[in-house]
Amino acid sequence: MAMLTNRKVTANAYGLFSGVFWGLTGVLLAILLKSNTLSSYFLIPIIIAFLNDLISCVYMFIYLLYQNKHRAIIAITKNKKYWIIVLAAMLGGPIGMSCYILAIQHIGVGYTTIIAATYPAIGSLISFCLFKDKIHLIGTLGLILAVVCTIILGYSTTTQTISNWTGFLFAFICALGWGSEVVISSYGMNNNIPADIAYFIRQLSSSVGYIILIIIFIFSLPNVIPIFSSFTLSSLLLITSLTTTVSYLFYYRAISILQPIRAMALNITYTVWAIFFAYFLLDESISIKLLILCIGVSLGSFLTAINPRNIKKLILDLK
Repeated sequence: MAMLTNRKVTANAYGLFSGVFWGLTGVLLAILLKSNTLSSYFLIPIIIAFLNDLISCVYMFIYLLYQNKHRAIIAITKNKKYWIIVLAAMLGGPIGMSCYILAIQHIGVGYTTIIAATYPAIGSLISFCLFKDKIHLIGTLGLILAVVCTIILGYSTTTQTISNWTGFLFAFICALGWGSEVVISSYGMNNNIPADIAYFIRQLSSSVGYIILIIIFIFSLPNVIPIFSSFTLSSLLLITSLTTTVSYLFYYRAISILQPIRAMALNITYTVWAIFFAYFLLDESISIKLLILCIGVSLGSFLTAINPRNIKKLILDLK
């Protein structure tokens, strides 16, 4: 019994710290984008997203080798069930992550993280449209809450400039990509794909997707040079990739031990962590209104995704 309790405590810690590290990742990406060396390149967010996922993939490769899972790595190309994770990776990586960084560049990390936190609600809508999963009354109210808070956030922060509206569009596309990734990857995880292997496939596939984008926009390749020619920028990128890896690995482990709903509920606290990290590292102000909207979006997204039948069980499990 004690062992089971300790396992639940560990799993809850995984979920919570996945949010902490993801909030930190967003702020570190914002610091990278504020660099005078990189700010002049329009496509640098895509380059940074690619390098972030590629380095994270290398971290995971080393981790899997350390765990003596080289046979599982070799088996990836032979098992067709892994391709569902590849599809999810394309939606969450080249599409979702690129738009996430582009949104940070246009409207800042605080507003981006809040809008992107609607991904569970969007994922529920996608699941309803594709798999006819019913959305209950509580879920409908949660969706309305998330949408209203996001609209208030948009109207209260925009200055009617193209840059800001573009940033909100990027943030919405990011949430759409991540929501699609959740639906598809959850289907793949149900096919007994281990969490660490699933994440490695995700990062590897995402990196390949970015390479395709870079080939299409071949003129942007020289933009990589300023990053690695600066010790500060390259070190910051390595640290950012490490926090990304830790966040996702903790998140996938939380999903494998807990129900996805509980893991997601702990993960979307990244919006709050991002605001506090931005306050200390970027000197961005924190307003009561921003915190209320942040909590509203996170709560609305959680209520949209959760099943009312599981609420009582969720409360009992947390005791």
